[in-house]
Amino acid sequence: MDPQTQVDISKLNDADKNELSQMLANEQQKATMQQTVHSLSDVCWKKCITGKISSGRLEQAEEACAQNCVERWMDSNLAILKHLETLRG
Repeated sequence: MDPQTQVDISKLNDADKNELSQMLANEQQKATMQQTVHSLSDVCWKKCITGKISSGRLEQAEEACAQNCVERWMDSNLAILKHLETLRG
C-alpha cells in the first residue's frame, strides 16, 4: 500500500472502527476457511486418489473414497464443535 493512501485509524469514528474490525474479522474467516478446504483437499486427495486421472474423471472407487473422506471430516468437525459448545455452556 502506498504510504500516501494509508488511513490513520485513530482518526476514524467508532462506527467506522467497528465496520473495519468486522471487515477484518470476515477476511480472517475467509482465509481460515480457504486453508481448511485446502487441507481437507490435500488429505482426501492423498488418501483416495491412487492412480493417474487420464479420463478427466475419478475412478468410481476414488470418487466414493473422496466423498466419504469429506463427509467423515465434516462429521468429526461437527462433533468437535458440539463438544466445545457443551464445554462453554
